[in-house]
Amino acid sequence: MRLTPLLTNRKGVGNMPQLVKTKTILVAVSGNAVDEEVVRLACNLAKKPKARVYVVYIIEVERSLPLDAQVDSETKQAEAVLANAEDIAAEEHCDIETDLLQAREAGPGIVDEAIERGVDLIIMGIGYKRHLGAFDLGKTVPYVLKEALCEVLLYRGRASPK
Repeated sequence: MRLTPLLTNRKGVGNMPQLVKTKTILVAVSGNAVDEEVVRLACNLAKKPKARVYVVYIIEVERSLPLDAQVDSETKQAEAVLANAEDIAAEEHCDIETDLLQAREAGPGIVDEAIERGVDLIIMGIGYKRHLGAFDLGKTVPYVLKEALCEVLLYRGRASPK
């Protein structure tokens, strides 16, 4: 078994680890509390290798509707989330490209977009959530971790005090 080092050094950019040979980063946002942190993380990781950053928001369309159905309430929220990502990137002096996509499920939408764009790294963030008293990753994160062809970086927000 051969291990490939992911870190060039311990300091990286702004005391963050720097991923080796990252040219394109896909950041999946969903309007949750950690979106700001994952966009900042992507911008910082992209600085030294001058990687391109794509930020995507996936609207999940119910199977009873056509995939290209207009979902106005979701679209407005998604546009606000992507506009916020652009503001954060501007603060970090980072150029990003944003995209609003529709898919039946977010996981396959993220993986398909990563393949189509040929990204080296997917960054996702999740809040600390519980389902029936146990920590829960939901269905999107496990799908992406299992199916993505590139590296995946998962950022989990802080747990709320009990």
